[in-house]
Amino acid sequence: MPNASLVPSALLDAAELARMLSVSKPTIWRIRDKLPPCIALTSQCIRWRRRTGNPATGIEDWLDAGCPVIGATETTREDQP
Repeated sequence: MPNASLVPSALLDAAELARMLSVSKPTIWRIRDKLPPCIALTSQCIRWRRRTGNPATGIEDWLDAGCPVIGATETTREDQP
């Protein structure tokens, strides 16, 4: 049986995600809308899925895909009235 401390968790907390992206924890909260969606287990327990096979939902999948824009598309000057 593998050592539990060596097996990566399926969910990442903000500190783990910050280390993975080489940014600070406050930066994670600032860019949260640009990341795949998080899961609120409770109001004080927010997690991100490590890998799901879909760049829109898994952090590692999102990184492997080159960090594509998540959610709404960006508007350009021509798109605005």
